Amino acid sequence: MLNQVLLFLGVCLTGTLVHAYDEEMQALMDNLHNECVGQTGVDESLIINARKGDFSEDQKLKCYMRCIFAEIGTIEDDGSIDVDGVLAVLPEDMRDFAEPIFRKCANIGGSDPCDIVYVTNKCAYAERPADYFLP
Repeated sequence: MLNQVLLFLGVCLTGTLVHAYDEEMQALMDNLHNECVGQTGVDESLIINARKGDFSEDQKLKCYMRCIFAEIGTIEDDGSIDVDGVLAVLPEDMRDFAEPIFRKCANIGGSDPCDIVYVTNKCAYAERPADYFLP
């Protein structure tokens, strides 16, 4: 079960929209979202806007994005993104398009661990906006 959760979360975090998932997976995504909103205090409207490509420079939004990656165990001790870890939780058929995006976008900049993930998300959205997903 844990592997299924990590797989689903990894798919969502890599800018890949999962078109069909069951209520249990939706509940898990909601829990992840709620946990990270609780940890960061981010305004929900900023998350909604980011899903549409409007990325606010708000520090709480940046840390919300980092929280998502941290909760699935894909943040290194130095605050960078473990690209291989992210790719490992993806279904094989999604790695083909996700890998070049993550190899290009992960860890390309950022002033702190939250900003690193934020910059990665912005880049991933720019690369494949139709498939971008933020819990």
